[in-house]
Amino acid sequence: MFKPQDILQNRYQLETELGNNANRQTWLATDLKTSSPVVVKLLAFNPLMQWEELKLFEREAQVLQNINHPRIPEYLDYFSVEKTSENELPYFGLVQKYIPGTSVKKILEKGKKFSQNQARYLAEDILEILIYLHELSPPVLHRDIKPSNIILGKDDQFYLVDFGAVQDKAKAEGVTFTVVGTSGYAPPEQLWGKAVPASDLYALGATVIHLLTGISPADLPQRQMRIDFSSKFELNPDFNYWLEQLIQPAPERRFSTAKQALSALRTIEIEKPKKPANDSPNYLIISLIFGISWAGIYGLIKSPDLMDSTPKAKQAEAKNYLGSMNRAQQAHFLEKSSFTNSVEELQLGIVPETENYSYSVDSEEKSTFHYGIAKEDKIKSYVGAVYVGVPKVSTLHNQETTLSILCEADFPGQIKLPAPTFENGELSCAEGTTNLNELSNY
Repeated sequence: MFKPQDILQNRYQLETELGNNANRQTWLATDLKTSSPVVVKLLAFNPLMQWEELKLFEREAQVLQNINHPRIPEYLDYFSVEKTSENELPYFGLVQKYIPGTSVKKILEKGKKFSQNQARYLAEDILEILIYLHELSPPVLHRDIKPSNIILGKDDQFYLVDFGAVQDKAKAEGVTFTVVGTSGYAPPEQLWGKAVPASDLYALGATVIHLLTGISPADLPQRQMRIDFSSKFELNPDFNYWLEQLIQPAPERRFSTAKQALSALRTIEIEKPKKPANDSPNYLIISLIFGISWAGIYGLIKSPDLMDSTPKAKQAEAKNYLGSMNRAQQAHFLEKSSFTNSVEELQLGIVPETENYSYSVDSEEKSTFHYGIAKEDKIKSYVGAVYVGVPKVSTLHNQETTLSILCEADFPGQIKLPAPTFENGELSCAEGTTNLNELSNY
């Protein structure tokens, strides 16, 4: 058994145990070579363990090695630890980048529920990740989407973690796998060992229902194999229908792809809640639970005391849109080795002209810039950028990757901001603008 301050591979110093389940341990550790925090997952090789457990652990490492997405913790290393005495067991270790933040499960455990807008933005972030995974060749299925596997990072983005149940679709054909997934979130076909891309959509739908009701889907009533959630609260009719499509028992009746589900979700206009009294439960939930972690893009959009007419609420639109465009361009480059010059081609449901902003894209071979130009003098303009290059601090041995930045004008005005720069491995906002990425990393 390992303990704090133990050093593995002469490199990873264990700091805090994050989890301990059966043969598995998860540790927050320090990479002594880079001084960076990392997550180390350890699997004990017990003679009594099921071989499938080891195969799943190895498959997780293999798949993560071939995944490069800004909101999936980066694969760093895989190793084995030999036993040092007869009473000890050999271990296998998997190392990933550490994402500072809070799991959605912990938020729910505090007795809190998500508003429709909060749940919607989580769904959008996870769908963007699923589009990337499902469009890989061969497609990659997560197979265990649930609140504990979603992290709300300090950068106000949602991350998908724990690929311990991941499946490479090509290797699944004609092969029987041990049933994986979590009761309540896994769809019927997955429990029969026949997961498909739409299985991840079902799990996302069940997760969103948990966020809205505060009740695990396994504890909700079912009707004809379908989760009966409508009686628990009143939803926007279009959002309710969208959720119903995700959790259809038959996979062929769900959205056919994550891209289709995201496109449908972005067409839904969820009415903003009326401003409650400051001592109301909803106001306290958002101000106490989301007041810090959601203080960036999501907090401005979702907080009920920020109405659409305020400058901050209008600016939230631009920050949200440009952040999504940055992430979509990163995924586009990873898939096609190029950036697009079209807002529409990003397929995010973002239109070039809104009531508050004009949006445009200017792409080059190794960079792309996204502009949000204010349409009135009382709100600020924004510019986002994605560069391809080698970061100053890199664990990938000088391998190029995509890096993004979002900059805000220091003063309101209808102006096109100067583009951010990338020099000596570092991204910087131009003079007269502020790096919002740095402001969120407290």
